[in-house]
Amino acid sequence: MSSPSAVATPAWLTYPLVDGFIHDWLTAGPLALPVHDLDKFTGADYKLQIARSRYRTTSEVEETPLERAAFSPSGAETPLTWRVYPCQDDHFVDFSRFHHTCHHLISWAFCRVDSRRAQTVSALLTTNAPADLWINNNHVKRVEHLSHQLPATSALSFDLAAGENTILVRFEGIAVRECPYVMALKVEGDDLTVALPTTIEPAKRRERMELLMDQSYLDRDVITLNEEITLYVPEGQTLATRLTARLQRPDGRTYSEHDTKAEQRQKIVLGKGYQFPEGHYRVVLLPDLNDYYVNNFRVDRAYDLYIVGNRDYSTGRYGTYQERRAEALRDAAGRKVNVFAEIAKMELGWWDLVDHKPILNTIDMVNSRADCSDFYLVGLLGMVGRYIEDPGFPQDLVEPLKACFLNFRYWMDEPGSDAMCFWSENHQILFHTCEVLAGQLLPEETFTNANITGEEHRIKGERMALSWLRKRAAGGFREWDSNTYFEEDVLALSHLADLAEDDDVREMATVVLDKLFLSLAMNSFKGVFGSTHGRTYTPYIKGGYLEPTSGMGRMLWGKGIFNDRILGTVSLACAVSYLLPPVIEAIALDPSAEIWNRERHAGQMEQWCDLAEGAWEVNKVTYKTPDYMLASAQDYQPGQPGYQQHIWQATMSPEAMVFVTHPPCISEDGSHRPNFWHGNVVLPRAAQWKDALIAVHKLPADDWLGFTHAYFPTYAFDEYTIRDGWAFARVGDGYLAITASQGIELMQRGKNALRELRSYGHKNIWLVQMGRTAQDGSFEAFQSDVMSNHVTFDGLNVEMETLRGETLSFGWTGPLRVDGIETAITGFDHYDNPYSRTPLNAEMMEIGFQDLVVRLKFS
Repeated sequence: MSSPSAVATPAWLTYPLVDGFIHDWLTAGPLALPVHDLDKFTGADYKLQIARSRYRTTSEVEETPLERAAFSPSGAETPLTWRVYPCQDDHFVDFSRFHHTCHHLISWAFCRVDSRRAQTVSALLTTNAPADLWINNNHVKRVEHLSHQLPATSALSFDLAAGENTILVRFEGIAVRECPYVMALKVEGDDLTVALPTTIEPAKRRERMELLMDQSYLDRDVITLNEEITLYVPEGQTLATRLTARLQRPDGRTYSEHDTKAEQRQKIVLGKGYQFPEGHYRVVLLPDLNDYYVNNFRVDRAYDLYIVGNRDYSTGRYGTYQERRAEALRDAAGRKVNVFAEIAKMELGWWDLVDHKPILNTIDMVNSRADCSDFYLVGLLGMVGRYIEDPGFPQDLVEPLKACFLNFRYWMDEPGSDAMCFWSENHQILFHTCEVLAGQLLPEETFTNANITGEEHRIKGERMALSWLRKRAAGGFREWDSNTYFEEDVLALSHLADLAEDDDVREMATVVLDKLFLSLAMNSFKGVFGSTHGRTYTPYIKGGYLEPTSGMGRMLWGKGIFNDRILGTVSLACAVSYLLPPVIEAIALDPSAEIWNRERHAGQMEQWCDLAEGAWEVNKVTYKTPDYMLASAQDYQPGQPGYQQHIWQATMSPEAMVFVTHPPCISEDGSHRPNFWHGNVVLPRAAQWKDALIAVHKLPADDWLGFTHAYFPTYAFDEYTIRDGWAFARVGDGYLAITASQGIELMQRGKNALRELRSYGHKNIWLVQMGRTAQDGSFEAFQSDVMSNHVTFDGLNVEMETLRGETLSFGWTGPLRVDGIETAITGFDHYDNPYSRTPLNAEMMEIGFQDLVVRLKFS
């Protein structure tokens, strides 16, 4: 039932259509309903079965929605609220989210469309999942497609009366882990406008306030130690009333507040990073508080950010490993993020400070078989394996832990239906690690889910773990250089290397861990894992401060920052029998003027994987100097659909990195894979020759956004300029130049204002040239030399002269030519760099630097 506030004559906000799309809606939801009977739905179309089983024949909207009115559809434990939703440049109502257990999502979007005459209009309804459309309270369309990542579009037509018409869309989602969840409606008619009913008056003042808020922005996502928290407002904008800006936690706790006193200004400063505890915040912009609370002028906008607080970032080695290990454990123990903070306390012997609640909550999560249960079950198993005999271990946890271990589903072939992900590379080894450790702890017990003993579990886990380990030892990681999932790999590998009773498992886990840390060492710059990545997420490529690998790098060789991604760091710190080979630490600290690294990682997907595509391969290069690093994946599946692959990146500092992607939407939510910054809708064709890179993009004719774009964080540069079609940046003695064949524009508004170079065009070529003072002189000289060099674009082909006097030729097809000579960009050795020359699938790898050597045996 609908329960709007009683308002005799609501005010109406009016908006134009934008590119034919309804761009402003009243929305309610999402209503998230758990699916407890997941076992009933089987087969590839199980999500559609769920949607059909829960179909609602009516919209349940019985009265005209009104902004801020309550709406109570069936199943809602608390009423939903109708809210104005202004779409972004992608025209989506975007409610994407992640659920660790299966949920059925339902949302509603309403507007009034005014038409000067009666007409039949064509329309395009775009959603990820089933949706229903009502026009003037008449049901006119239901779509039942399921399109998990990129949404699908259905064509339809309907009649509009002269004057006022109501449009209501109810759109659904079936969330099992990541859930992209969008809706857009494009209407092709004449003389149409949109109106939304509101209780907030006066409407015209409201519209002016919305415009100001939409144009305001933060110039960075992460605030470090001495940086100011600054909200920028449009130049010359003033309102008759005051503005208030607040720094708040997501739960609403306010840490800072500023009143503009109606002064004309271009920015509002709310403090510096060191003044506030580390964590997620938002800057909330709203009217004068008297207007907001007393006069009920409830208009606001929130701008998300993360504050590092008083934690420092290290760009050079310091202390000993044991000192940094202790520092890492103390840092993790002081965080209230997950059960690994309690494990850190146990390792430190801080038994009086161990909080039982996070441990019990983790047990509940694992018992519910929520996605990522395997991450935390590894931690619980390691905790019991290491500390249960300690006098300080809480005895009231013993039985709940034992029951948790005995009832878990350790692999996909066991009974049960749930949201746990088994198939991805990192989840595979985590589940195998769980099975090995659980079997070791309880060898004679019967595990109830599979009805086998712990000993049988251990044998199965060891067999599957060894298979996984040997493949990564011989060919590397399919999720190559993942600054996200290397953390989960380290979580598993460190437990096996330290706790596995089988010699083969323990030794092979150690070898693969060494190899993983070699990749991290060779492909990092000043603590940033600035490599190309097989999988990543937006927060971890827009800067080095939040990278899940950063704490491990800081502990191992002193570069990086300890942050709230503590699973890998704590697990490694607790694995006291693992010692990093000194040669790998030395490689991480190598100050050489030039390091040219080429790698090939390849293998076969597991036969049981339902996403198996046979052989996989990536060829990647990294060029590193003391002033910058440039890395890329060469010719990696160009033209194929992308996911979370990060094809290339230039890294100049922990905050200054540049890369280009092809986005499907404006959202940066991690459930979109790809999203605005991580991944690509269609993978480009890239080639790199040391300090120069070419990336060719070929977008489909029906591409949703029609542009590629570069992350170009102007705030992070010591200097930058845009001239003659090039964007130039300097950080210290390092230089970067970037251009695109279709031109570039520095965006001045939106969430990424002054951090995005946008280039429209379905056929586009991006060029990057790096430089440094030692080679190229002053920054001005670098710019002049780049612009004077020969560059010729010809469709999807380019010829460019580099600063080193070489001519590169490359395109969508054909080889990379350097001075006319074909140069290989694929088919590399497994490793080819100053430290190791190792062929793919070798039985042994020798790593050497200075007078240090280690040999890793893979057989």
